[in-house]
Amino acid sequence: EVTGELRIPKGAVGKVPAVVILHGSGGIDGRGAFYAEALNANGIATLEVHMFDRGKRPKTGPQTNYTHVYGALRYLAQRPEIIASAIGVMGFSWGGSLSLVSASKSLTEKFMAGAGGLQFAAHAPFYPVCWTHLRRAKDPNSPAYEFYRAFTGAPVLLSYGGRDDYDASPRDCNEFLAALPKAAASHVTLQFYPNATHGWDGPYPRTLQFEDRYAHGGQGGTVHMRPDAEIATQSRAIAIDFFLRTLKARG
Repeated sequence: EVTGELRIPKGAVGKVPAVVILHGSGGIDGRGAFYAEALNANGIATLEVHMFDRGKRPKTGPQTNYTHVYGALRYLAQRPEIIASAIGVMGFSWGGSLSLVSASKSLTEKFMAGAGGLQFAAHAPFYPVCWTHLRRAKDPNSPAYEFYRAFTGAPVLLSYGGRDDYDASPRDCNEFLAALPKAAASHVTLQFYPNATHGWDGPYPRTLQFEDRYAHGGQGGTVHMRPDAEIATQSRAIAIDFFLRTLKARG
C-alpha cells in the first residue's frame, strides 16, 4: 500500500497534465509542496508519493522504489482528471535519481509491460547524485548499465549545483552526459547553478550538516545543504516552464 498527496488544480475544466513528485532521502520535507503549489497554479496536477519516512532510507538504493515511480504513473493514467499522455516526473536527490533513471527505455518497458506504451512525458531530476549514474553508465558489468544505453525519448532537464558535496566534482553531471550514447544524451539538458549546494531549495531555515556514505563521490563524509531562496525561486520557475512546454504540448 502506497500513500501520496494528489492535488488537482482549482477550477480545472476537463483533463489536465500531471507531475509525479519524488522526495529525497530524508522523506517528505516541504520541497515537493514548494513546486507543487506552482505547478497547480499553472494548471498541472501533482502527486507527491510517500516512499519512506525520515531516517528509513532503504540501504539497497533507489532501485527499491522503482515500483513507487511506475506505480504512480499507472495510477495517474487511470484517473479521469488526468491526461495519460502528459504525465511528468520530478524528484530531489534520491527522488532525483529515480526521476532520471525512469527515462530509461529498458527500465520503462520492464515496469510498464502491458500498459500500451505508457511512459513519462518529461523528467526533471534535481541534484540526482551524478557520480552514481556516471559509474553505472561507464561500467558494462553493472546490472544497471543497460538502463543508460537508450532513453524513451522524453525530454530530461537535469538540475545540479556547483557546491554539491555528494558529487566528487562539479563536472560529474557533465561527465555522466558525455558517457551516454549520443542518442540518449540528445534528450538531456543540463541546468547548472554554480553557487548551489545539494538541496538548495529546501525549506530548512539554515545550513544542514550531516554525514553520508554516498558523499564525495562515494568516499563518504560531510554534506552541507544550504537553502538559497534566490536560486530556489529561479530553479522552480525554470522547472515550471519546462513542464508547461513539454506536458501542455502533449495535452
